[in-house]
Amino acid sequence: MPEKTWIEMLMLLAKEGATREEIRVSSASLARQLGVSKQTAIRKLAELEEQSLISRRVEPRGQFLRITSAGLSALRALHQELGRILTQEPAKIVLSGTVVTGVGEGSYYVGHPGYSKQFQRELGFLPYSGTLDIKLDRSSLELKETLTRLPSKQVAGFSTSERTFGPVKLFPSKIKGVDSAVVIPNRSHHKDILEIIAPENLRKTVGLKDGDQIKVEVFL
Repeated sequence: MPEKTWIEMLMLLAKEGATREEIRVSSASLARQLGVSKQTAIRKLAELEEQSLISRRVEPRGQFLRITSAGLSALRALHQELGRILTQEPAKIVLSGTVVTGVGEGSYYVGHPGYSKQFQRELGFLPYSGTLDIKLDRSSLELKETLTRLPSKQVAGFSTSERTFGPVKLFPSKIKGVDSAVVIPNRSHHKDILEIIAPENLRKTVGLKDGDQIKVEVFL
């Protein structure tokens, strides 16, 4: 089944209203609309469910489907990428949240030579040793999830004698006009925290303290 068909199926479910509520739909109907066999439609639905892009409930009276937040993020990521390609203009999204103090891991990771040299190569600057942490507003959480699915610059993971470090996605950004970059570690457990690096201490440069509300322009 061509890769594009899972996107087409997700779009078809969205048009049927599956982003807003659980909908009743048959595999045979989906197969006819997509021009594939019923078996193929059933297999692709199972794959979408395994990837947590849809939720599915089967009852004697039929199957009920709904697009999950991850599925909605995948569609938004596709929309953002298509918009960027078609307009050929720098696309951006704006995330908002509250400045918070991190647990101190940022300075360790950002300052590690295995990362810092790659940051300098990919971003054109050697980052200040530390991250500005922003606890995202609820409305920005799904937008961050969208970022994880978009293509971006990336620094590779590596290993030392002590441990293994994972890859990190990078997106150019601005905070109050100051150049910076959003970093999204592959292994991050803090889904509601946005980490930002810059060539200087952003708290001092921009004048930020814990509790301040801030908006971040992220360029795609």
